[in-house]
Amino acid sequence: MDSDGLRNFAGLRGLAAIEDFVIHRPNRADSAWVRGLIKRNRVVVLATTEGDEPWVAPLEYTADEDLNLYFFSTTEARHVRHLEANSAVAAVVFDHVQPRVTATTTTDLNGVQMECTAIRVPPNLHPDAVKTAIDTLDISIPPYAVFKIVPHRFYVPRVENGLNIRYEVDMA
Repeated sequence: MDSDGLRNFAGLRGLAAIEDFVIHRPNRADSAWVRGLIKRNRVVVLATTEGDEPWVAPLEYTADEDLNLYFFSTTEARHVRHLEANSAVAAVVFDHVQPRVTATTTTDLNGVQMECTAIRVPPNLHPDAVKTAIDTLDISIPPYAVFKIVPHRFYVPRVENGLNIRYEVDMA
């Protein structure tokens, strides 16, 4: 790809995302593509609510083979307080490589939106990846909580003639 072609992308993140978008042009309705996107990224944007108080938080995560996402945060965090009151959440994982969109663009975007439930994980049930992260960081923050985000529905965002839409991906 020449430098003019690269100008069509905003926020180049890495070769894997560029290769995925430009070279392979995968079918984003394919569950394997969604799985790969979740596995190659490390930050989920989590939307929570408590009553009429919405919140959104970017969180580092690790994913298991069933695409459950695990994160840990201080128990004082606003999103943790929200999760204690309401386990229904929305989450987004996306690549920083996205196509340039105009009024006539029709293309899939490199991300997945998810409807989920968040469950607090007791310390004796922390997955090995979470235990390793906690040990590696030698966490000295106040008490923390580990949560498991269980996705129920997956959607891929798409632009059709410049308008944002989404479609559901069957992960079965």
